[in-house]
Amino acid sequence: MAKLSTLLVLSGLSWVDALVLPSHASPVPARAVTAKEYDFVIVGGGPAGLTLADRITEDPKVSVLVIEAGPFDQREDGIDVPGAWNPVKYLWPNLNTEPLTALNNRVDRVVVGKVVGGGTTVNAMNLLRATVADYTGWEALGNPGWSWKEMFPFFKKLENFTPPDKEFAAANNISYDMSVRGTGGPLNYGYADFNYPASGKWWSAAKSVGMKVNKDPSSGNNIGIFWVPTVLDPKTKTRCSARVARYDRVQSRTNYQVLAEHLVEKVLFKGKKAIGVRYSATAGGNSSEVFASKEVIVAAGALHTPQVLQLSGIGPEKTLKALGIPVIVNLPGVGSNLQDHATLNVMYNFSSPIFPNAGSLVANATFAAEQRALFDAGKPSAFSVVRTLGSTFGTFAYKDLVGMSPSVVNDAKKRNAASSLLPGEDKTVIAGYKAQREILIKQFENPDIPVVMAAFDTFSSVMLAVLKPFSRGRVTIKSTNPREEPRMDFRTATDPTDLPVFVGTLRRLRQIMSAPDMASMGTTEIAPFGAHIQSDADWTAALRQNLLVSSAHQCCSAPMMPLKLGGVVDAKHNVYGVTGLRVADVSTFPIAVAGGPTANVYGVAEKTADIVKKAYKLASL
Repeated sequence: MAKLSTLLVLSGLSWVDALVLPSHASPVPARAVTAKEYDFVIVGGGPAGLTLADRITEDPKVSVLVIEAGPFDQREDGIDVPGAWNPVKYLWPNLNTEPLTALNNRVDRVVVGKVVGGGTTVNAMNLLRATVADYTGWEALGNPGWSWKEMFPFFKKLENFTPPDKEFAAANNISYDMSVRGTGGPLNYGYADFNYPASGKWWSAAKSVGMKVNKDPSSGNNIGIFWVPTVLDPKTKTRCSARVARYDRVQSRTNYQVLAEHLVEKVLFKGKKAIGVRYSATAGGNSSEVFASKEVIVAAGALHTPQVLQLSGIGPEKTLKALGIPVIVNLPGVGSNLQDHATLNVMYNFSSPIFPNAGSLVANATFAAEQRALFDAGKPSAFSVVRTLGSTFGTFAYKDLVGMSPSVVNDAKKRNAASSLLPGEDKTVIAGYKAQREILIKQFENPDIPVVMAAFDTFSSVMLAVLKPFSRGRVTIKSTNPREEPRMDFRTATDPTDLPVFVGTLRRLRQIMSAPDMASMGTTEIAPFGAHIQSDADWTAALRQNLLVSSAHQCCSAPMMPLKLGGVVDAKHNVYGVTGLRVADVSTFPIAVAGGPTANVYGVAEKTADIVKKAYKLASL
């Protein structure tokens, strides 16, 4: 998704039609929703919201409405066909950070999906679980029931894995362990059926400098090099988004409805009980209300979930009172703890590039036409690989980085937690961050947990992302206008641990790129880096100017932790201090994980759905 930062509208219905609810799971017009009561109203139609709706509506007696700010995609090639990836029309516009004080006060663009299916409709399609240590850390922060052992069945429950052709797998370094992969779930996934030859060069070069091959990154250990699975339908080789997996496939259900292109303005309360939401068309217009007899579940993402909660009177008391918002619950943690995988594209020239490569679909019309014809005929094709990307990842533990001073971790151990947060932060948020730092340091000392990820695109660059940032940001509403984007203060690299990790990674990357297999391509590192950059000071200066704040992996801004640690939801994802309200998306992660969000959001949503169904004794299929 880092490259994106550079890089079904509802049909009209007659008034009579609009008064009649559809006879199957479908989009509904706003007129059909107004003043209606559902059992559950879900705010946000991304992977979390649609997973909850899918599982809850397995009980035919229960009704669910999902309200999503974005439209239905139109199944365009830019969404469905990996090699034609171009999802810009389905991104939130005008999402910009506050000035980044540690990055020369730059302002950076933030990528977030605004479409039914959320990030799964627009992302790079990778499906990478977190590690055992990630979920051990979550549980250690006061969240019983969230260990890897307890999450693992939910990962498998959601998946329908299709193994690759055996000969293709053997020839292209694809390995997997069927015992850790799920089959029979709603989410189709597997591997592209094409590999660019330069991926093999990268693979061999990484091995030659000591990187280990990971048999299966879905096993709870994803250190080393591996082919990353992608959410491909095995028959069509097209994207299996949350819309496809968790909505389109349940067309026979009468109790599952989606209201697209509508924005939730606030959660409605009767006393301390959530009873519904106020909403209006995303484009503007009159507000309406819809009610939930059982629960409102917020799943609007790491930037908009805190916004919805704060607009509803749940959040830091000082912020709410300053805007004249009646305080339902003073929860200082709402909007705190914002994290992302900061990213960097290291650029190269190749005097002897290997054809074809991931740039060939863009640069060579003949090759693109040939490959598209193969794809349309159902044959192996470069169009099964996401546009301009390769298929292999490499991850590094802290011990794998180069030139790291022992003082980096030692200083992190000594650092006062409050000094890494915004001035005046609430004592509970400080306590929670202090507990997180202790876990992060243990993870840095663990040789089996990645702190950095790298991916070679096969033609122009290597993308790097720090998976375990120490820096923390905050999301805060600016006004009571739900259409005004909140203040997104990412505070990237404000903790002094983060930039040295990038520097050690860049030095490690130079070892890989200068190994014989990569050197044979005539590899030259180019601006903004290059051979003239050698010292820590030079590396750091270049990073401050070029580091991107986001891999579109925003998380953790309504964390699942105890109240005394600045938490917003408990281990059952209930919002503290109220009833009838849960949060069930990536914002509830306490700490960023060593993997992409997609697999882990699905897993969290599956587990949360199970909690909800048990609470209300709902039937399952």
